[in-house]
Amino acid sequence: MRLNKISVKFMLTLLVTGSMTVPAFAGTKTIAKGVDYINNTSGVSAPLSMQESENIPEASQAEAPGSSDNTIAADSDAGLVTIIDGIRVPKYVKSDADIQAELSQLSGGGANLDWGNYYPAANTAPVGNADEGWLRSFGAYSKDITADKVCYLTFDLGYENGHTASIMNTLKKHNAPATFFVTGACIKSDPGIVLSIAQNGFTVGNHTLSHKNMSTVTTKELFYTELRTVEEQYEVLTGHPMNRYYRPPEGKSSETQLMLARAMGYKTMLWSVAYKDYDEKAQPGRSSALATLNKRIHPGAIVLLHATSATNDAILDELLTGWEAAGYTFKSLDELP
Repeated sequence: MRLNKISVKFMLTLLVTGSMTVPAFAGTKTIAKGVDYINNTSGVSAPLSMQESENIPEASQAEAPGSSDNTIAADSDAGLVTIIDGIRVPKYVKSDADIQAELSQLSGGGANLDWGNYYPAANTAPVGNADEGWLRSFGAYSKDITADKVCYLTFDLGYENGHTASIMNTLKKHNAPATFFVTGACIKSDPGIVLSIAQNGFTVGNHTLSHKNMSTVTTKELFYTELRTVEEQYEVLTGHPMNRYYRPPEGKSSETQLMLARAMGYKTMLWSVAYKDYDEKAQPGRSSALATLNKRIHPGAIVLLHATSATNDAILDELLTGWEAAGYTFKSLDELP
């Protein structure tokens, strides 16, 4: 029986309080603000070592095993995703007892990394603020390490701004799977659009309850509440458990928070392609948006776009058409090696 039938307050009293300060984010000797550093997008990155791109052997793209139309292949941790009533449903969800046991062994810890990327050259994999191999050790990803022209489309949706339905129609036109990272606030204010995302076969991921600045989250109880409440809202709305993909708001994370997410059965999804599209009052122009994204796309990219952006809605068809012409195919996060 799932714990959403028990009060969250009772569950949290079972967990051991942790507020230990964690050491600096590991993975690189130098922490630089990337050109997509979301809190200071005008900042220019200092170049980082390219060694991080060499730390993982190139993984071959595994083909989906023969199965019915109701299942697709996912990685070995997540198992299979089943399609029920058009909604992507994880076949395996980590048990509450296992989550409780793992969380009890971990401390809390606020965020101490603002994720960003440095782009040394056009259409090549960027260098992130942490080593990709180190991220993978915690079940976190910023890109697929491959030479194949594949990319993974993701959209952050903190609130509905009138563009999501159009964006979904464009994605369907291109047969492009995508993941929408939604907040609990969005599920509460616009349940219809979140239900539509799920029923149209797109993946719904967790973007926390209220898009909280996770640097203020210093206990595992609060971290648990930020994610679990969204799960419960989604399950009430759709009748199915949420897919366990987590994107920390503004890319704020830490080693401890990656461990907390993994303990809850989540994979943390960062990104390798993004641009300043999130400010509703200062939307980029069409030509500059296309130029930036076309320069940054690269094999194995996890692309972050905001579904609240009028510019993204306007350019998406042309953008995907151009990427297809360049040889790119679109894959679901479930297909990440």
